[in-house]
Amino acid sequence: MQVHGQSIFFAVVVATILCPIADAQACSGCGCRGGPGYRGPKGRCVGWSDIGRTCGDPPTTHCSAEGPNAGADEAAKADLKAIEAGKPKANSAK
Repeated sequence: MQVHGQSIFFAVVVATILCPIADAQACSGCGCRGGPGYRGPKGRCVGWSDIGRTCGDPPTTHCSAEGPNAGADEAAKADLKAIEAGKPKANSAK
């Protein structure tokens, strides 16, 4: 029975060492944790709230796709529309 106990202990030690390595490799690159999946021009992953402002429309205008998620193109368009809506008109009289 002593050999069986050592085998289980060895298996637990190996699993404890290898599991974090497998988790780190499973999620790599922009978009693997729920973001839009684009890397901005400054080298950081772009968030949903600023994908249009940072990347443009389409997002590949200024960013590189690493794992694009569904809805990233639409979010970029919506973000740009919101930015445009907030800008003052050139010929607006006050």
